[in-house]
Amino acid sequence: MSLRTLLARWYGVAAVGMRRTLARTTHTARQRVRFSVLGVAVAITLLLVVTGIGMGLTGGTTVQDDGIDYWIVPESGGSSSPLVSTDAPQFGSVHETAETIRATEGVDSVSPVLSQVLRVSSAESTEYVLVVGIVNDGGVDQISGVNVTGLSHHDPYYNDGEWTGEVALSRSAGATLDATEGDQLTIGGNTSFAVTSVDGDTSSAVGDVPTAVVQLSELQTLTGATAHDSADQFVVGTNDPAVRADLEDVYPSSTVNSRSEMTASQTMDSDLSVALALTAFVVAISIGTLFVVTTMGLELVADRTQLATMSAIGLSSRTQLGIIAVQILATTAIGGIVGAIGGLAGIRLTNELAMRTLTSEPIAFSHPIFGLYGVVVAVLIGICSLPVLLLVTRRVTGGVPQ
Repeated sequence: MSLRTLLARWYGVAAVGMRRTLARTTHTARQRVRFSVLGVAVAITLLLVVTGIGMGLTGGTTVQDDGIDYWIVPESGGSSSPLVSTDAPQFGSVHETAETIRATEGVDSVSPVLSQVLRVSSAESTEYVLVVGIVNDGGVDQISGVNVTGLSHHDPYYNDGEWTGEVALSRSAGATLDATEGDQLTIGGNTSFAVTSVDGDTSSAVGDVPTAVVQLSELQTLTGATAHDSADQFVVGTNDPAVRADLEDVYPSSTVNSRSEMTASQTMDSDLSVALALTAFVVAISIGTLFVVTTMGLELVADRTQLATMSAIGLSSRTQLGIIAVQILATTAIGGIVGAIGGLAGIRLTNELAMRTLTSEPIAFSHPIFGLYGVVVAVLIGICSLPVLLLVTRRVTGGVPQ
């Protein structure tokens, strides 16, 4: 048999399978086929929503902004978790160490950073907010997406200096607390804070966490970190790559991460993001396959008369199996298209609900490529279903011509 003849034969098989799928979906077996499509669509919808939420929540406890080139973090800490851990290892004597780093040739700016989730109250609202303490030396305009140019330089309260009570809010924090510049805030029970600015980088709105930035020593006072002058990490601005070797010697148990390393690993190394996406993928494949095997298996058993007719007119078992395979893949592909549309709509609905009840920014990431991802996973569901369903077909059509 020539290649042209073989291609023509399988083109005919595919065409018959597609016509049977269309006929059974719209006329002869609407309920059973639609249940198969619905099962795949629900699995794909949940897959895309969970994947979108996982990617939206990706964003480490390491603050990452323009002007920051290196991050020094505790060796056993980790910079990729999207959760803020209050039990992570911390550095001590950070003000003194910051001065040492600042004196290093090639360093333009440096700040120790302490992060805590605290209860913050305004005149209108009370919410839990990520509060970040820094030492503003004028070299970095943004920390954790918040404009910090309005904060006094060099942490005035350190070493029994003057308390500033300054706090810079991200736009999401300002919206969540309904606070504007000049408003009084209570942070961690201290009522002496006033908003210096409500601003920030809106380019990374996905998964934006309401954030407040204050002077490091003032946050240390609120959280009890003053005794050891503690902080979670250091951020360093520099144009000299040779500085990295000096930074690696600052603390014996620390890791220095560059901007490129942080950007490349932010999503791929996020334990929560990868775990959510992988779990959603496995669950979608499992549930979708079981649903298709069950509903399409019942459909094949109910279709034994037509299969017997195919046998009577001389169609080989190979041709029949090809037609059935096309039907299965077409059914799951239709389910994938419906599920992709439902998944993108579900992500949008999730973000709308989150912004109405939890935050002012979307929490789930969405991209048109999710639609293609959903259809590909749906076809994989069909492929995983093929062995069992083709076995059922052979049992139902036993004794057909070869």
